[in-house]
Amino acid sequence: MAMCGGIGNAKAADAEVQAICELFKAEVEAKSGKKFGTYEAHSFKTQLVSGTNYFVKVHVGNEEYVHLRIYKKLPCHNEEKSLTSHQLGKTKEDPIEYF
Repeated sequence: MAMCGGIGNAKAADAEVQAICELFKAEVEAKSGKKFGTYEAHSFKTQLVSGTNYFVKVHVGNEEYVHLRIYKKLPCHNEEKSLTSHQLGKTKEDPIEYF
């Protein structure tokens, strides 16, 4: 787990992270102007703030990846989620970093 404010170590994505990413597939496609045939969460890091930032590397086909930053509010705010930012043109080797 990440220390408060710091970004944790990369972990393999699981079903929960995939489900969170699926919530924003259409939004990422709209913002990027692309349709993704493949959309598989690969790995992720978390950052504890007044909620949790998820930094997720998502495989979107061929050798292309996107990085997503998704914010999940605290349980007292119904754990509402929002896509904060995304980065296109990433590769499998690109590290997940704060953006």
